[in-house]
Order: sequence, then structure tokens, then C-alpha cells
Amino acid sequence: MSRDTRGRHRVVVTGLGLATPLGTEVEEFWRNVTAGTVATAPVTRFPTDGYPTHLAAEVTDPALTAPLTSDGRSVPRSLRYVHHSVDAALRDAGLLGHPGLARTGIVVGTVMGTRPHLEELRRQGRPLTEDFSWDSPQSLAREPGRAFGLRGPRQVVAAGCAAGNTALAMAADAIRSGQADAMVAGGVDELSESVYRLFTTLRALAPDAVRPFDRDRRGMMPSEGAGVLVLESLEHAVRRGATVLAELPGYALAADAHHMTAPHPQGLGMLRCMQDSLEQAGIDPREVDYVSAHGTGTPANDSLEAACLAEYFGSRGGTPAVSSIKGLMGHSQGGASAVEAIACVLAIRDGRVPGNPTLREADESCAGLDVVRGPARDMPVRVTLSNAFGFGGNTSAIVLARYPD
Repeated sequence: MSRDTRGRHRVVVTGLGLATPLGTEVEEFWRNVTAGTVATAPVTRFPTDGYPTHLAAEVTDPALTAPLTSDGRSVPRSLRYVHHSVDAALRDAGLLGHPGLARTGIVVGTVMGTRPHLEELRRQGRPLTEDFSWDSPQSLAREPGRAFGLRGPRQVVAAGCAAGNTALAMAADAIRSGQADAMVAGGVDELSESVYRLFTTLRALAPDAVRPFDRDRRGMMPSEGAGVLVLESLEHAVRRGATVLAELPGYALAADAHHMTAPHPQGLGMLRCMQDSLEQAGIDPREVDYVSAHGTGTPANDSLEAACLAEYFGSRGGTPAVSSIKGLMGHSQGGASAVEAIACVLAIRDGRVPGNPTLREADESCAGLDVVRGPARDMPVRVTLSNAFGFGGNTSAIVLARYPD
């Protein structure tokens, strides 16, 4: 059936692409995630003299990070990351050059947009008036849209660190409403000194390692990268003979309306998103096998998220496995939840969920949760839930499920 029980188009995932500190190809990334490879290391993008910490996670592929592109232009790394990821996702979906691109759109989530490129131009000593083509966050969707002939809806969304999930939800809405047959959706951000300075000021940076849900966690580490998924209606995917990687049956967006940087003390937005996304999917909480947690490694986020997970699933008889890949690759801001959605799709494909290899002793707030220890766990995975929360009180959750169930 191409429609769900409410008569809406079913939305499926048919392509994946990414650029991350753990790899710029999907299979390389997944091998490193499930091996427990930690990508955080000393910062090379800018001097960290004078900062109390010196670690972050960076994309290392020189084709994407060299000061100039092969044709001698200075292009924002964020734009190069998202272009690379869109290209890979369209190829994976078999849509590159396909006539269906006329009804394919793009939604990209970001926190910093292309603003960090100003830092790069100053470091390179290049004139700021040389080229203005990148001088708008809209270029993150506009340029890939032009390059790949995506003529459907186009949008850039700035929903804090929930931006990746938000982009996926908006893309799914465009398909369900009939505005598009397919959408390219995800998130991106590049590492910048502005963000590094912000989290230093907030005293939120970990000194040695990111340890989500650990009793002695000390904070997060900034990161960078992009994640992009091709979403399309099941009907469209079946008609063109595409391989369906997973289904996106539910998603939810909300806001705490509480504080600029702190989550609501009762986790109202978190709880609402988990509940609404699963209700929209028509899935009982007991059916969720794995939760990809926001899990930043900060004391405030992890204890509240753990309490919300325990309250929501525990009271309904659910015991999903829980982990956060931010312990491996830090927090890539607007790109984080899109990359985590890709990890969920791969967990469903392989029956293997990422672990928490930097975890030493779980926080007492995790009592009652099945926090995955070690690099990975092999287990049947039919349904995953991925949380993402951001400054400004933005909250989101998406549900990804095996297809066919």
C-alpha cells in the first residue's frame, strides 16, 4: 500500500550521503561508527592558544577541506560538504540525471550557515569583496539545487541543533502534501572558531573526551559535517524500481518556550516530540528497538534526556537500546541529527546499533535504560527513534522503520 492508514503518502528513504570526521563515504563512516573509532583530536582549523581545551572533530578529506577548490575558488566548506553529500545521496538513490528530479526539492538545516567562511577569508588574507556568491545561508540549498537540477521546493532552515531533523520533517511534509515526489534533505555545519568560542564561554567543552550519559561527563566537543537523505513517496520509489532503505513513518517538531540555552526542566518539548512522532507513525513505544539520543555529553542535556527516556518508555513497557554517536565525532550542530538519521537507517539494514565506547560508568539518571556499552551491539532493529534538541528550545524526533516491516 502506497498510502498509510490516514490516506497520506508513505515516505521512504532511498539514498544516503555524508561528509563527517568519521568518513566521507557511507560505508567508511559506518565501519568507523560500529568499530567505536573516536574522531575528536587537536584542532587544526584555527589556533587554540588561550583556550582551556584544544579538541574538536574535523573532516579530513583534502578534496573537501583544502583552502581552495580545484578551480582556484574559495568556497565555504559547509557548501562543499553539502554538495558532496547531495551528489552521493542522489547516486545512491539512482536519481542522478533522472527525469524525476523535476519534482524533487531540497531542504537543508544549519546553525551557522555560511558565516564561518568569513573567518576563513580573514585567515587566508583574501579580500572580502572578491566573491559574494556564498554570502547567504540560502546558498546551501540554492547551489546544490542548481547543480543537480532540483526543481521542487527549496528551503534552508535554522532550528538550532535540531535543524537536521527539522529539514527531514519538512521534506516529508512536502512529499505527503503532494508538492514533491522526492526530496533531498539533511543538515550541515562547518567547524568555526565562533562556535568554539561560544561553547568555551558557556564552559561546555569537554577537556579530554565526550562521554554521553557517563557519571563524570564534562561536556561536548564541536564538530562539523553534513548528512543528506533522499526521501520519496513509496509510490514514486516503487514505480521507478528504487531500493527502499527504510521508511520514515513519523516525525515531530516542538519548542520548549523556556530558555535560550537550557532545556525545560521537565523536558516538555522532548517528551512531546517522542510521543507525537510515534503516534503519527502508529507505532507502540514497546516496538522501538533503538533510540539515537541527542546525547551531547553535557551534564544538563544527558541527565534530562535520560530521565525523559526512562519516563516515556519505562511507563509504557518499552526498553529500547540507547546510544549517542556524539561520543565518537562530537557535535556537528546542524548536521548532527541528519548524520544520526543515516546511522539509524544503517542500524536497521545491518541489525547493528552504535554503542557508547567512551562510557565508563553510567549516570544514575540512566537507571532503567538499556545504555549500549562498547562500540556496537548486534540485535534485530525494526524501529528506531532519533532525538535532536537545540538552543532556543527547538526539539524534534523522527521515527525510521524497516521496510517492508
